[in-house]
Amino acid sequence: MMMRKTWMLGFLGFLSIRGMPAVLAGDLLNAAWILWAAWFIHFTPKKE
Repeated sequence: MMMRKTWMLGFLGFLSIRGMPAVLAGDLLNAAWILWAAWFIHFTPKKE
């Protein structure tokens, strides 16, 4: 579980770094990938 939380925090940091509107406007594919990854992580059974 800790690995998952660290991974998500790293992704949030990555997003905040790239959060400028000009970058975001051309980054729809990346946004779709992030949404898919978040969904996948959320619904993957936990391996404790």
